[in-house]
Amino acid sequence: MYCIRTAISLVCKNRNKIVPPPVTYKIKQFTTGPLCFSSSQIDDTDLMVHNICKGDAELEKKLRILMLEVEVMRQDGRHAPDYIKQDHWQHLLELTTKNQRASYLRYLFKTEKSKENFKAKKEAKRKENPLVKPEDCKENEDDLLYGIQHQTLFLRIRDQSINQFDNYRALQSLIYGQSVVIDCSYEENMVYKETLNAAKQLTFVFGDNRIHKEPFNLHMCNVNMGGQFMKQMRKNIPSIDEPWFPLNIHTKSYLDVFPKEKLVYLTPHCREELTKFDHDAVYIIGCMVDKVNNEPLSLAKAKRDGIKMAKLPLDRYLEWAPGSKKNLNINHMVPILLDLKLTADWEYSLRHIPRRKLMETKIMAMQKRLSNNPSLKREVMQNFKLSKLNTLAFKEKRSKSKRSLYDDENI
Repeated sequence: MYCIRTAISLVCKNRNKIVPPPVTYKIKQFTTGPLCFSSSQIDDTDLMVHNICKGDAELEKKLRILMLEVEVMRQDGRHAPDYIKQDHWQHLLELTTKNQRASYLRYLFKTEKSKENFKAKKEAKRKENPLVKPEDCKENEDDLLYGIQHQTLFLRIRDQSINQFDNYRALQSLIYGQSVVIDCSYEENMVYKETLNAAKQLTFVFGDNRIHKEPFNLHMCNVNMGGQFMKQMRKNIPSIDEPWFPLNIHTKSYLDVFPKEKLVYLTPHCREELTKFDHDAVYIIGCMVDKVNNEPLSLAKAKRDGIKMAKLPLDRYLEWAPGSKKNLNINHMVPILLDLKLTADWEYSLRHIPRRKLMETKIMAMQKRLSNNPSLKREVMQNFKLSKLNTLAFKEKRSKSKRSLYDDENI
């Protein structure tokens, strides 16, 4: 007890020494800028919302509601993908009706599941056929091993070397090749899916053209550099904007690039047929997917520009199935022209047309179906006999109606 009192008295005497007087500091005023967060500090969803909306409160509210709608679809077991990219969200915001959004989400869902199934099949195939190491096949320790990673008698040509060789051939065509124009002015007449399909077809065209023996000098005219078509082309071919890329891209019309008398617009809606390939002409192919819009836009544009028109002689060399359209994709048109320029043989050049459009394919499919189902075969034959009887009765009735008064025997 005495020790405690002594300690308290000493603290009270030396209070001024132990507790220092308060010190005031002058703090300068400063302005703080906007807070910046790294991608690790922000959730992926919030980061995507920030990149899409860019501070627009109304657009952010609409996007949040749309994300909630997609999450409800997932919880209900409806078709909605597990992961949606930023450009897909931007396209969903542009869609006005709920049915359009559901249709687009169903398309993304099917695409995602097809990729997952492909990976699963590839993994199952890899497990069924395990790779056998060459070391396991050695009979003696001194045996030489031949293979890609070991000794070989042949020079290995890598994919990069083949790619450079094909690009060199396409670069040569820029100087010596015949010019072919791809008219890209139909982007306004296509819906979103058709625009993506057109970009995919043009990617195939570039690949088919550069591996040919005598490639064309391709010119893309009337291109909207900021449109959805070019955005998809940059995704398919990331180096398309490089100066060394072997493809001519023009924002102006083909009338400003080539003389008007050499231009020939290939359209299926005109009457004149292309009977012979002209090596001095500049052929124009419309880059359009017309699954929704079936209007003859290429014919109207060729007439408006006052240039020559032609169509491929499909009916002369092929028998088309009923209901099949004669509008060909651009990745079918360019290979046909390439083979026609090299061989001048229409039958050989038209081999690029899909077999599903021809009558022989329909007949073979029908024969296979009838051979597998005898009851269906009897039903079809019965209907064929009835239709034949009806045709004969109709012809007889029509012949009687065409008789005049002079055909009467009593007169």
